[in-house]
Amino acid sequence: MRKIFCAIVLVIGISSGTSSLPHWTLAPWFPNTGRSSCTSFVIGDEAFVGLGYDGVNFKKSFYIFYKATNQWYNAPDFLGFPRSAAVSFVLGTNAYVGTGSGLSTYGSDLWKFNSVTLTWSQAADLPTEGRHSAIAFAVNNHGYVGLGYSSLGYKKDIWQYTDTTNSWMQKNDFDSTGLKLASVFVIGDKAFVVNGDKGVLTNGCRQYDALADNWIQKADFAGSPRSSCVAFTLEGKGIVGLGYDTAFQFRNDFMRYDTASDTWSPFDSLPAAARSGAIAFAFPTRAYVGFGYDSLYLKDTYYYAALNDDANEIVANEKAISIYPNPAVTDFTVRYSLHQNHNYFFLLYDLNGKQWMNMKLDATQNALRCNTSSLPSGIYFYQITAENKAVAEGKLVVVK
Repeated sequence: MRKIFCAIVLVIGISSGTSSLPHWTLAPWFPNTGRSSCTSFVIGDEAFVGLGYDGVNFKKSFYIFYKATNQWYNAPDFLGFPRSAAVSFVLGTNAYVGTGSGLSTYGSDLWKFNSVTLTWSQAADLPTEGRHSAIAFAVNNHGYVGLGYSSLGYKKDIWQYTDTTNSWMQKNDFDSTGLKLASVFVIGDKAFVVNGDKGVLTNGCRQYDALADNWIQKADFAGSPRSSCVAFTLEGKGIVGLGYDTAFQFRNDFMRYDTASDTWSPFDSLPAAARSGAIAFAFPTRAYVGFGYDSLYLKDTYYYAALNDDANEIVANEKAISIYPNPAVTDFTVRYSLHQNHNYFFLLYDLNGKQWMNMKLDATQNALRCNTSSLPSGIYFYQITAENKAVAEGKLVVVK
């Protein structure tokens, strides 16, 4: 891994269950204040998350989530003004971040982040009025920015950015009406814009063909009309969910889009607070969702592992793992049946992230007995890891 700024060591996330099927699992919490309307992008095996609003301040800080270590790290601060509701896209090893709103400003600026040198530099401004709550995506080695809300109202324009010339070109408008707070995902060389606010909330879905520079209406999102959703691509399917809907409710559900059949189907709901203004980023076999707002500014993060994810390949071969008694008074026993070709460890953390136990499991045995004499009464989270990946997780209560 390249040099980065100081590491922030966090407790590895916990969820219940040991199913081999894909599921949402709690990942390390964001190491700063909770926030909404951030921006995120992925370069290689690193995800970058930054900007946003925490209920008090607009932010300019950025952090790196490194998938291999399952940890967050400090990254260089954004050089533009502090803001939320900005956009980003990636071209090669560079990311571009721009637009958004601050205390009294709608941004039209664009900033380049070099992931090799970890440095920011200014690129050409979007050649039109500033805006927030826009969309951005990259297709065929070009970046695209458009829609959103400016001082003139809802926007429907789309602009193409070429990094080799640091220049913009206007493309065909999105629709007859503008749209803000939409979500977008890319499959192949097509982008899909879903949901959003056009004066009323919508569940519409439009496909953008960059080569033909045209928009095609697709099947409507199967959930309730809403805005401020997240969207990502996993295993060739588009996943859209969360947000705020027409019933004035925060949502925690997801829908999955199949381009071949032009159909939506339910996807596993987030096992946490419903929210809007969250972020999502995805690696080839794992997607992460977190942050957002639900009356509080949140900083929890969850991941969804695809069937071919390496951690699930390990857990798919395991039998049930259990702890009893639970609640525990004087001691508890961890029951397990594990294959002998991995190194397994039992970890125990309290609610503040303090580690109380770190014990190697003998795969030739099927039980580990632990004494609670050193544990204060309270709620703990346990985790069994194999090759630095969580394969079983859950909650333990100690009562004295």
